[in-house]
Amino acid sequence: MEKIKQAQEILKDLGLPESQQNKVSALTFLALCNIHPNDDWSKAKRQSLTLSKGIMDFANDVYTQDYKQNTRESFRKSAINPFLNFQIIDLNPDNPNLSPQSSKTHYAIKELVIDTLKFYNTNNWVTALDNFKKLQFKENIEETALIKRVVISNYKSVEHLDIELGRVNVFIGANGSGKSNILEAIAMIGASKGNDLDIDGLMNRGVRIANPRLTLSSFLGKQTNKEIKVSALFEDKDNSIEVKSVFKSSNIDDLYSEWIDKENISKRNISLAKIFTEIYNKNNDLSDKEIIDKFNSIVNQEKFQTENKYSKILSDFAIFNLSTQTLRGLNTSSRKIPLGINGEGLDVLISNFNNYENSKLLKCKLFFNWLDKIVFDKQDELKLSGYKLGKSNSTLYFHDKFMQKKNNLFSAENANEGILHVIFYLSLFISNKTPDFFAIDNVETALNPYLCRTLIKELVTLSKERGKQVLITTHNPAILDGLNLHDDSQRLFEVFRTDEGMTKVNRIKFKKGVESKPYKLSQMWTEGLIGAIPQGF
Repeated sequence: MEKIKQAQEILKDLGLPESQQNKVSALTFLALCNIHPNDDWSKAKRQSLTLSKGIMDFANDVYTQDYKQNTRESFRKSAINPFLNFQIIDLNPDNPNLSPQSSKTHYAIKELVIDTLKFYNTNNWVTALDNFKKLQFKENIEETALIKRVVISNYKSVEHLDIELGRVNVFIGANGSGKSNILEAIAMIGASKGNDLDIDGLMNRGVRIANPRLTLSSFLGKQTNKEIKVSALFEDKDNSIEVKSVFKSSNIDDLYSEWIDKENISKRNISLAKIFTEIYNKNNDLSDKEIIDKFNSIVNQEKFQTENKYSKILSDFAIFNLSTQTLRGLNTSSRKIPLGINGEGLDVLISNFNNYENSKLLKCKLFFNWLDKIVFDKQDELKLSGYKLGKSNSTLYFHDKFMQKKNNLFSAENANEGILHVIFYLSLFISNKTPDFFAIDNVETALNPYLCRTLIKELVTLSKERGKQVLITTHNPAILDGLNLHDDSQRLFEVFRTDEGMTKVNRIKFKKGVESKPYKLSQMWTEGLIGAIPQGF
């Protein structure tokens, strides 16, 4: 019947796998939407149905099928369970406390699906599907908080910086100007807020470990300050929230010493005092020893780091600096989850993308006209057929649409480095599991200049769609041509060092009317019109 075919097409469009686009799934979908053979899909409505007396009876009575009671498990396996996993239906919406094994267990189509079906066979169907896939899983909803200001004092070449950030921030400057130092200082506050302020925690975020004396600013003619200060000011809707750290080395002369965040200690002391006061006020009948024992019991279980989404955004911060060998699965060193700072874990991350994330990743076809599809060999069975040497631990494969089908599959181990880098960056911006705030050091590595320009434009779009905020360093002028500096969310910064050696930052803005001039940002940079070039030659 035509309606069954349409239901199968809709299930495909909603992102269900081919194995769930079968007749049983289609009939289940029709029943839960209460769609009869002559109904328009815009008339779909939510109704609660049990499996046997509801869904199967609907299929038999309305669509003249002949399903017996012994086919219940087929409906459950082919339709009900996948529909629940893909957030197509609700379980027991009329009685959430009902046991799934109850004879009264029932199901209803989600309101989001009903709203989407109103646009089936219209010009707005693609837009409706995109909206569905975005809202299908709660974790797809983008973060609203943005770091609007970062203040750094006394970190390496940075004596003091106060930087007002946008959503996409690109830093350019001569080698050694201090670009990476800015990123590392932010990584330090991130490690602190993640209770991970040790050597491993810093290295896994991309910080170059140095003797504490070298980490502190020590300019000629100035007394060395033994504290590093970093703060981040968040704007979240109508709220402003500041997060601070004040770092001091546990042993300034020991390379392996740990940094201590005095702000954390202060919060810990306040928390301890609060805990003790609450115990004392609520337990007047306890002896002093019993109060102390109770206090120690709570303290041993308590995490004193402030737990809120702002500290979480900072704690997830990492500086990504890609390695092609790592992307090919030939080298793994970072243990950062879900993506290591050099590209570790890319295949696992993508293989677990949901429908919305997969739809966004398809944009990689814009950059590579030979790409047919991306596939994953989760059991790593293809290496036994000779598709890779076996030294790579990546399960990522690509189909080349220009090659014969029997000979068009190749592994990440054999892929060109460009596609690996592009897919990594797209995934970093697309995924709901990657940080909301992160840095990319030397984004242009392994990329064609024209590709760089197009990629940055796409990353800017994704940053807004996915609620990501990024700091990017580059030495490639083509990156700048992907920016629109008339959009205040996109910002370009020149990083330079003064005559005294201090790192400074200058935001580069366009004056009104400059868009009519025949200059590209790349040309302006290479010709020295916006600074950020080496001096003395």
